[in-house]
Amino acid sequence: MARVNAAKINGAGEFGASKRRGWGITAVFAIVACGGAVLSGCAGLANSSNANPTPQEAVEISPSDITFPNVAVGQKATQTAVLTNAGKETVTITQLASSAAEFAASGLSTPLAIGPGQSARFQVVFHSSASGSATGTLTAMTSHGGSSHVKLKGGSGSSAASQLSLSTTALNFGNVLVNGNVTQAVTLKNSGNSDLQITQIGVTGGAFSVSGVAAPVTISAGQSMALQATFAPKTAGAASGAISIASNATNPTSTVTLNGSAVAASYTMSLSPTTLNFGNVAAGSSTTQNVQLSNAGNSSVTVTQVAASGAGISVSGPGAPVTLAPSQSLTLSVRFAPTAAGTTSGSVTVTNNDGVNAVAAVTGTEVQPGLSLTPTSASFGSVVAGNTNSQTVQIKNSGTANLTVSQATVTGAGFSLSGMALPMTLTPGQSGNFNVQYAPQSTGSVSGAVSIISNAPNSPATVALSATGAAASYTISVNPGSLSFGSVTDGTAAAQGFTVTNTGNSNVAISGITATGTGYSLVSGAGAVTLSPNQSTAVSVQFAPAVAGAVNGSVKIMSNATGSASGVALSGTGVAPVQHSVALNWGASSTSVAGYNVYRSTVSGSSYAKMNGSVLGGVSYADSSVQSGQTYYYVATAVDSSGIESVYSNEVSAIVP
Repeated sequence: MARVNAAKINGAGEFGASKRRGWGITAVFAIVACGGAVLSGCAGLANSSNANPTPQEAVEISPSDITFPNVAVGQKATQTAVLTNAGKETVTITQLASSAAEFAASGLSTPLAIGPGQSARFQVVFHSSASGSATGTLTAMTSHGGSSHVKLKGGSGSSAASQLSLSTTALNFGNVLVNGNVTQAVTLKNSGNSDLQITQIGVTGGAFSVSGVAAPVTISAGQSMALQATFAPKTAGAASGAISIASNATNPTSTVTLNGSAVAASYTMSLSPTTLNFGNVAAGSSTTQNVQLSNAGNSSVTVTQVAASGAGISVSGPGAPVTLAPSQSLTLSVRFAPTAAGTTSGSVTVTNNDGVNAVAAVTGTEVQPGLSLTPTSASFGSVVAGNTNSQTVQIKNSGTANLTVSQATVTGAGFSLSGMALPMTLTPGQSGNFNVQYAPQSTGSVSGAVSIISNAPNSPATVALSATGAAASYTISVNPGSLSFGSVTDGTAAAQGFTVTNTGNSNVAISGITATGTGYSLVSGAGAVTLSPNQSTAVSVQFAPAVAGAVNGSVKIMSNATGSASGVALSGTGVAPVQHSVALNWGASSTSVAGYNVYRSTVSGSSYAKMNGSVLGGVSYADSSVQSGQTYYYVATAVDSSGIESVYSNEVSAIVP
């Protein structure tokens, strides 16, 4: 008996990964008790020392000198002045002119007619544009050529790491009833670029007090805080004082001068509460609070004007003029309908026939929801008819108020929505997901959109959709298309293999594979199997001739595939037996295995067919089914106790003489 010894097969005992896969934001508003171009009985604030009246015209500006504290370059400061007609005839102010570009007047529109004894309050603004001091004169011109002047002086320095800016450096509370009170706001802003430490806030003048900011306190760069200054005189007469603010800014001490006049009267007009805070109000909505106007005196008082200041702040109630009898009160309705995001500060001011004001400070913050969708467009690519593709979209509230989604619709043939229960409410920062599916209804490109309707400003928000419907195709390929077994000794068997691959875009169902021809049979891969697109299955065919001579056969593949190869031609020749044998041996596995399998092919690197019927317990195998003149290629695998097989070992070849 001829015997061929093959080279030793290495690595047969190690399991490879491929076969074991599966094992495992502020606007600051100055609140002025007697502000803008509103005329009132504030003549008692005039200072005759700066008057330069023409006959019958006594136009005065108080104070006569305004000195601004040092202001950082690029910043500005504001102080309040009062224009008064101390004469006996109406005066028309035609112009407020500044001699220096750094100074300007605001809050008063000209021409403006002022009756005898009346006054108008306005602001003088100093804008620092360069280091150093600046001086100028502000002149009020009248239609008769008369004028009044106020001297202006300001200083500036370079930008500071922390800089305290005040919305005003002077508060004039005007006439306030004895035992009454008026509150005005001063905004403290850090206009520098580092934290501002307010170490102390002091107030002089027995009738004045401050609230709203408790020292020590830190104001971050760019942020601000509202300091409430209250004038609550207990005795009649003029009162003055000052607020002193100590900090670590380059202007370590800032001062706000305080002036007011307490008027003894038999009535006390007051508002309660004196502060209204609306808190957070959603954009597009409004909220209302009531304030009580009362006369706590012993004589009647006539309310001549009720006004509100601040964006989105309004007041309604009994129309002025209205008279309040002693101990009588009436209700004013204050409404806040925000017009811009962020915090708004304003006031409600009630003025009586003596020019005395009662003021309630008003604050509120606009909040609004925001809606963001991720992604903003979704492409489903090519989807085969009968299949469905799905994508997830995130919906998020990126705003500051609750987001309510009331409706969601989808357009485009084949698109649908799921996973969204409406109405849906998301708190600020909260998010949720929903799914968009595409099931083609026809072939070709299709587009659509998801539309989300909510209470967000960008409603409706959309997600653009696109996809392509593809017709189903069922095709297979066979490789190789024919198997030639050559000469096979009678009484022995030779095995070869081929693969069937799904080359279409839809699942192919193979119902069976049969072999015809004497001596031909299927060793493996004959059962029913479903191949997904690009998936393959291996089939092993055996030729075991019983008699000498050429034998042809075929393999038939039965499936739902169309227009594809459906068979493999077989050929071989039975020859009289020749006693040839190939002896194989391999190294034992380093891990525990149940045994080994041996595979053979007549083509190097592919088409291996298993030689042994059952798992081999040893590390050697004799292949006595070889034929003379043939070259054979062998690999081995290891099999564990679960029947899982390792990757192929290295290949060895044997040439049979």
